[in-house]
Amino acid sequence: MKKALQSIVLLGAATGAAQAATSVTLYGLVDGGIAYTQTKISNDKGWEKNRNVGFVNGVKNGNRWGLKGTEDLGNGTSAIFQIESGFDLGTGEARQGGKLFGRKAIIGLTGDSWGTLTLGRQYNVADDVVSGIDPFGTGVLQAGIADGAFGDAPSARMDNSFKYMSPDFAGFKFGIAYAGKNEKKTEFEKFDRKGNWVENFGKRDTSNWISTGLGYDNGPVSFGVSYDRFRTKDRSWSQKRFYGKVVDESEQLKKSTTHAWNLFGAYDFEVVKLHLGYGEVRGIPAAGIGIGLNSQLADEYVGLVKDEFGNTHRRFYTETPEFRQKSWMAGLSAPVGDTGTVLFSYQGNRSRNKNEAFDSVKGKLNIFSLGYVQNLSKRTSLYAAASYGVGRLKYKDDETKEMTSSKLKSTLVGLGLQHRF
Repeated sequence: MKKALQSIVLLGAATGAAQAATSVTLYGLVDGGIAYTQTKISNDKGWEKNRNVGFVNGVKNGNRWGLKGTEDLGNGTSAIFQIESGFDLGTGEARQGGKLFGRKAIIGLTGDSWGTLTLGRQYNVADDVVSGIDPFGTGVLQAGIADGAFGDAPSARMDNSFKYMSPDFAGFKFGIAYAGKNEKKTEFEKFDRKGNWVENFGKRDTSNWISTGLGYDNGPVSFGVSYDRFRTKDRSWSQKRFYGKVVDESEQLKKSTTHAWNLFGAYDFEVVKLHLGYGEVRGIPAAGIGIGLNSQLADEYVGLVKDEFGNTHRRFYTETPEFRQKSWMAGLSAPVGDTGTVLFSYQGNRSRNKNEAFDSVKGKLNIFSLGYVQNLSKRTSLYAAASYGVGRLKYKDDETKEMTSSKLKSTLVGLGLQHRF
């Protein structure tokens, strides 16, 4: 009897140790508010206005819920996973295109001495080293850098990716990520035994995405620099032969390279914190590397562009490899008492396309934002934000051949409540 009791005690201790070494956490964020938003685009031929007053989903941050877990494997190494789903608080519908875990879905290994390796759908390295330095982060609609002047590059999601983040070295950390594919498909058909009619089809996609960055956070100083390169290379071809003679042949090549880099820094003077940032996007915005609020003006001018096969296509000014956008940010954040924070930022950018079809086209954008966050507890906060953006796309009118422009005005005034669990 005594031995049986000892066995039960030992079994219980072993089970408790196993449970302590493994943990799974349910977490999430619920955010909603009341806001007035208006976007107006006007030119010499007319205007278009979109206005909304009322409930707005996720003003400060996107709504989400998720599970994350870790298991201690010994020797300072742990297995980790995280699955995170985004949803619309107003309708209950899934976000990120309806994906079950559209915000994040990863599995990996982590160690205090060597870093973290993860696989799956996850954020690029810029999200780890750059995005948090902006006063508004990547939230608060156009007041943040994602929907503001910078676009998605400071915080973009990569499908089917591998990512490594180094451990902290006296405040420094480094990361690199890769996502890509090498798919090839061919079809070959003969319509008679003599080969009088032959059809050959093929397709090959070797598109890939590389993301890397370096960050530093120690004391009052923090900075981050990131670089993303997305390369599209999708080629398809077909050929038809009759009695050995080519009677129909076609080839299509989608090939472009998008470069995006960002440099952000901040210094905390205790009374106030200074935030600065600069970034560029070069090439056709793709793979989640959008251009923010400036995209509202993207379809205001169409040019006739020739491809490498001599064919002419109608393209918007963001749709050729010669597109460039330069963005910058200056901001302040200051504590108010023990639980409040005032936020301010100015964002701006300039854009153009060096392709000869867009020789006269130039764009500019300015955004001014003010916000306040009041923490009611460790998990719940109230916030208010006001933001005004004004932009212009200048171009030569195809009919009058005179310079004209399309103007953008975008306004946000909102009040919201956020709870984390």
